[in-house]
Amino acid sequence: MIKVLFFAILLAQKAFSQDTWDWVRIDCGSDTSYKDSNGDTWDSDDDYIKTGDNKQVASTSSSDIEQLNTLRVFSEQNKNCYTVPTPTSARYFVRAMFWYGNYDGLSKPPTFDLEFDGNKWATVVTNTTSFTYYEMIYATKGDSISICLARTRDQEFPFISRLESLPLPDDMYPQMRRDMAWFIRYPDDKYNRIWEPQIPPGLDSVTANFTSLDETSVNVPPDSAIIKAVEASATDRINLSFGFDNVSHLDHVEMYFTEPFLETSETRSFNVTVNGSFVNTTTPEYQICTSVWANLQSIGTLDIELVPTEDSTLAPIISAIEVYTVSQPLVIATTSQNDCKTHFTLKFFNSNT
Repeated sequence: MIKVLFFAILLAQKAFSQDTWDWVRIDCGSDTSYKDSNGDTWDSDDDYIKTGDNKQVASTSSSDIEQLNTLRVFSEQNKNCYTVPTPTSARYFVRAMFWYGNYDGLSKPPTFDLEFDGNKWATVVTNTTSFTYYEMIYATKGDSISICLARTRDQEFPFISRLESLPLPDDMYPQMRRDMAWFIRYPDDKYNRIWEPQIPPGLDSVTANFTSLDETSVNVPPDSAIIKAVEASATDRINLSFGFDNVSHLDHVEMYFTEPFLETSETRSFNVTVNGSFVNTTTPEYQICTSVWANLQSIGTLDIELVPTEDSTLAPIISAIEVYTVSQPLVIATTSQNDCKTHFTLKFFNSNT
């Protein structure tokens, strides 16, 4: 059965498992601080930045995400920076969100740069139909992170709708050195990451016959991302391809697997190759999430192949994948990071649920 490509963004706001005193949530453009329907506190901009003007999106462009209905616009200086406290020396997850919402009535969404601690994070290209978001995992060593909006085009004024940061446990992403930052591009996630559901063409969606995992990977992907997967037909192979700029770069790949059914008379085993290089032979375990990772050099595309072993009676299966791409070295600002990475997160999902 052939499935069409399916995308959706799930914004989960589940409570963080530890104390949240150092979780910063800013509703940019809000005149006051408040608690949302989940009991989470959202701050106004006042304690984090002194420049900029508060605006509201047009009534015809209001969003179901409450914080996207206001924004902070910067029309005076070329660069304006939020100072976000990081009281613990840890990796922080940072998310910035942007919704133009035709706040100025001009229907001319701006393009501008997003920076952190003197390093470029992204070129933000906003539009009139949907919000844009950027996420980062950053191993800070200072007591704050500087998040800046920089004007790059005449009469196109930077803005921001929502800004968040929270600390992550030290054992998440153990392959990441503390002198690195990772940029996340591409819901019920314990650490508030956004996962993109997808069913690649030619693969079948599979839902496990359990609702929670007994064991999971150290990176703690959400259970809902793992119990739904894609499977090749019969004992065919799975081929996944991701396109990048046609420039040589170093990738870090994380793949997540579980066995969705307890079939004692069947065997599922397959070889994992990335860009033609053998990585691992994997036998998923029932109700347990395991991960396989690889570092490799890529040009243009990243190709992942799961090939059944000779003794396998079941087809290859995969639940989720993360891909990080190393970019140019960071500028040393308040921290001493040497590298930055771009990243996207996918989970393979049943579009009928």
